[in-house]
Amino acid sequence: MSDISIIVRKMRTFAERNMARRGIGFPEQLVLMSLLANGESNQESIAAEHGIDRGAIAKTLAKLEAKGLVTRKVNSKNKREKIVCATPEATSVFDEMRASFVELDNTLFSGFTPEEKVSACDLIARMAANLQEVVAAPPVSAATAGDAPAAASASPADAATTGKESL
Repeated sequence: MSDISIIVRKMRTFAERNMARRGIGFPEQLVLMSLLANGESNQESIAAEHGIDRGAIAKTLAKLEAKGLVTRKVNSKNKREKIVCATPEATSVFDEMRASFVELDNTLFSGFTPEEKVSACDLIARMAANLQEVVAAPPVSAATAGDAPAAASASPADAATTGKESL
């Protein structure tokens, strides 16, 4: 198991636990953070931003709407589109989430110098950008997969010399 996947799982668990008393799961937290950072949006844009399919985002928004944290209204310019807005109650939930994530950030970077933290964040941002390119590319079909060049990966010998396993 790679260290990055462990960090991702632990961060998600942390977020879930800290908002459990409010009954707000991780996908709901992502949507709230997006709406409060970017303002109102349509369901399609929220789904695309987080790489979540439209059905899943509709279910997540229905949960948030039932909790009084978002409203959805039909776009007057496109009747098939719904515009999603955070409610004032969402702001207080967001303040709790932010405090929780500050605590997580402090724990995650405990013992790091300010320079190390900046460097780590820069490296992670580059990794995220690299992954965004891969995710944005059209999927390789099974019929053409044999024609595609082999993905670069560390061999067992490389792992033995570096002490790291490939993802």
